[in-house]
Amino acid sequence: MNVKELINKAKLAGISDIEVYQSITDSTSISIFNGEVDKSTINSSNVYSIRAIYNDKMSAYTFENQEANLDDIIEKLKENAKAITATEEVEIFGGSEKYETIEREDGKFKEHTIAEKVALAKEVEKIAKSLDTRIVLVNYCVYEEEKNTVKIINSKGLDLEKKAEYGVLVLGVVSKDETPNPQNGFEVKVALNYDELDPEKIAKEAVKQAVSMLGAAPCESKTYPVIIENKAMASLLGGFDSIFTGEALLNKVTPLAGKEGTKIMQDCVTILDAPLDKAAVSAQPFDDEGVACYNKAIVENGVFKTFMHNLKTAKKFNTTSTANGVKAGDRITTGSYNLFIEKGEKTKEELIASLDEGLLIDDLSGLHAGLNPISCDFSAQSSGYLIKNGKIERPVTLIVVSGNFLKMMNDIEAIGSDLYLGYNGTGAPSILFKGLPVSGK
Repeated sequence: MNVKELINKAKLAGISDIEVYQSITDSTSISIFNGEVDKSTINSSNVYSIRAIYNDKMSAYTFENQEANLDDIIEKLKENAKAITATEEVEIFGGSEKYETIEREDGKFKEHTIAEKVALAKEVEKIAKSLDTRIVLVNYCVYEEEKNTVKIINSKGLDLEKKAEYGVLVLGVVSKDETPNPQNGFEVKVALNYDELDPEKIAKEAVKQAVSMLGAAPCESKTYPVIIENKAMASLLGGFDSIFTGEALLNKVTPLAGKEGTKIMQDCVTILDAPLDKAAVSAQPFDDEGVACYNKAIVENGVFKTFMHNLKTAKKFNTTSTANGVKAGDRITTGSYNLFIEKGEKTKEELIASLDEGLLIDDLSGLHAGLNPISCDFSAQSSGYLIKNGKIERPVTLIVVSGNFLKMMNDIEAIGSDLYLGYNGTGAPSILFKGLPVSGK
C-alpha cells in the first residue's frame, strides 16, 4: 500500500490528520513430541492499523491487505467517525524532539536453517528424558521465533520504524515416583540471540522443578514468612501493573488516585519502567503513538512518582505522556514496556538461610482470577517449599497464599539480588515478606 498517497488522499477528502501503523511479523513455531516433529508452522502477516481525525472524532480501521483500495479505506474511516458520539479531545502525535536508538547485535536467527532449529528442539527433549529416570513424559517442547517491524507514518510528518527479533524455547516435563502424585516442571527461555538458547540449561531447570516437587503435600495453615521467588514475583507485579496506569486512573479503578508524591511502599522498593534497557526483550525506542520512550521510576524508595500515561490520559490530567501508549486492537490504552522491581543485595540462598521457618513460593497459579486491582487483594493456589532452620525441608503444594499487594510491599524483610526480566515486560527479584496468610491442611 502506498502510505503517502493514502495520506494525501485523506487530507483532500476532509480528514484533518491521519496515521498509518504498520506491523510486519514473520514467525516460526516447531513442536516436538517423542523425538518427532509434531507440528511446524511458518506465518507472515502485514497488518495496517489506520487512525484518522474527521470532524474532531478519532476513527480507526484495521486490515491486512497490501492491495486495499485507498478510497475505500478513507470512506470507512469517515463512516466510522460519523458513528462516534464521544466528545473528548483527540490527537495524532507530531513527534518528539529526540529518539534514542536501541542498538542490538544481530540475533543470528536467520543464519540457522529450519533443520537446525528442529534439531535444537529435539535436543532439549532428549536431554530432559536422559537427566532423571523419574521423568516419565515430556509433554511440551516448542521452539519459536518472531521478527517484527513496526512503522508509524502520519500526516504531521512523523516517520518512525522499530524492529524486534527473539527466539523462545519452551519445555514442559512430568515426573513420577512411588509417591501418589506426578509433578510438573516448566521452563521458558526467551533470547535475543540464537546462541543463548542453551538446550542443556533449559532441560536441567525444567527437570529440577519437576523432580524437586515429588512428594509435595500441603503445609499447616497459618501465617508464614514467605519468599516469593523472582518469576512468581514478576507474575504478581504483572497482575497489578494496571494500578499504575493513567487508563485505570481515568476509569477510577486504581487505589492510587491522588497519591503521586506520597509513600505507598517500603523505603527499599523502587519500581522502574525501563523501555530503553536493551537487555529486555520488550525494549522499545518509542511507544505505539510515536512518543519517544525513556526510563523512569514509577515508585522510588517507596514513593509513588507517576502514573504511566498515553496522550489521551495525559491530556485528561493536564500532564505529559510518559510514552506508555500501547495498541490494543483499534484503540490505544496504557501499559508498561519493561516494568520491574529493582534488585537488592542478598542472594536467594541468603534469604532462605535467614528463616527459622517459612515458605519459598515459586508458583502462583490463577492470579488473574483471584486478583482484584481495585482493592489490591489477591488469592492464588501456590506451590513451593517449606523452610526449616534455614534450609529447604520438603516440597509444598495445594496451598493458597493470600494478601494485599500494597500492604505486603510495606512488609518486606529483604529483597534479593536475582532480578528476573520476564519476556512479557515485567520483572522482579525474589522478595522475603515478613508474613503472609497461607491456607493448607
